[in-house]
Amino acid sequence: MVLQIMSSEASTTYEALLILAFILILGLFAGRWFEKIKLPHITGYITMGVVLGIVLVLLGLGDLIHNLEVISSVALGFIAYGIGTELRFNKLKKSGKEIVVITFIQAVTAAVFTIFGLLVIGISLPIALVLGAIATATAPAPIMLLTRKYRARGPLTDTLLPLVGMDDAVGIVLFGVLLSVAMSIKDGIGLSISEMLVGPSLELLSSLVVGVVVGLVVSKVINFVKSRDSQKEEVFLVTAIFAVFVTVALANMGLHIGGFQIHLSPILTPMIMGVTITNSITKVRSHDMSIVVEKFTNPIMIAFFTLAGAELIVAFSGNEGINYFYIAGITAMYITVRAFGKISGAYLGARLMHSHTNVRKYLGICLLPQAGVALGMAYQARTDFGEEGITILIVVLIATLVYELFGPIGVKYSLSQSNEIDV
Repeated sequence: MVLQIMSSEASTTYEALLILAFILILGLFAGRWFEKIKLPHITGYITMGVVLGIVLVLLGLGDLIHNLEVISSVALGFIAYGIGTELRFNKLKKSGKEIVVITFIQAVTAAVFTIFGLLVIGISLPIALVLGAIATATAPAPIMLLTRKYRARGPLTDTLLPLVGMDDAVGIVLFGVLLSVAMSIKDGIGLSISEMLVGPSLELLSSLVVGVVVGLVVSKVINFVKSRDSQKEEVFLVTAIFAVFVTVALANMGLHIGGFQIHLSPILTPMIMGVTITNSITKVRSHDMSIVVEKFTNPIMIAFFTLAGAELIVAFSGNEGINYFYIAGITAMYITVRAFGKISGAYLGARLMHSHTNVRKYLGICLLPQAGVALGMAYQARTDFGEEGITILIVVLIATLVYELFGPIGVKYSLSQSNEIDV
């Protein structure tokens, strides 16, 4: 009876809703069980997602996952917004230069190590360049969720949160440049440096403008609410939801000016909006707003990570005719050299800036998780590269699964070893 209902095209939306219901409840209990065995709850969400993905593929219902894409986009928006709210200017004045230097060094090191590592095993230069650019991206979601859940405080946390936000900005620029170079090599077309920088620079600038405008509008509303207003928490929550929805929608639709389309970053736009809000209102109101939003987003985060596991299985199952030995070799090298590049780059940057010992020892491990932004880059590469793009996508899909399963464990371990959380 259930299968007959699910085969009806008219009920596709409600089939997806039914899947979402199971994702939430099963993800919740998987996370709780993993915590009981001393593993991060995020790893439990993703593991359950993988299991659900396999079940859905076996039942021929994998396509329903695509109908829940908006959940992942909204969750990513709230995660980016949360990172932005941690970036208060008066706090960054003390460590701003340190964070910028470490961010740049670890991102470039990860890209360079990945490119050379792949070239050593005989991968073509265009593919190596694109995968090198993707290697820079770090998933902010598990980092943000773990630091908030365990109320992490200390030098490592203070460096980690703003760095993750800036890391995506650097990654977007590098990806835009290296993708252009790879395309020109593949097609035999020469591009000037200015032509390679135009696309990513315009995306960054547009994301900055939209994020600031939306943030200023929302902050005006928040500042208008009186401190004794009994419904101020409701106003804080609704305005935050409004701001995230607007920035996520605009980032995914893009801006259309005449016949010209401007792309926005789905990470940077809500993050800049969060930065603008938190620096335009009092510290007390920013804190109160974060508490209200955090309670609202908990179910969204469960859905996001569980969906991530399911989406990886569904996307991987949709690609046939795969040379598994070839893919396995590239993926193993990508995972290894990216990890080595992130860890060594973060250590080098932290040592150069005379950072705290815990930052030098553990920051690189915290930067290993990879998901949304990297997958977005991989999907764009698939579109631009044809058959070679499919190889890039599959490698990133598998690597993402590995990093998302084990990355949160590394983050929790690092925070615990740094004595910045109690577990």
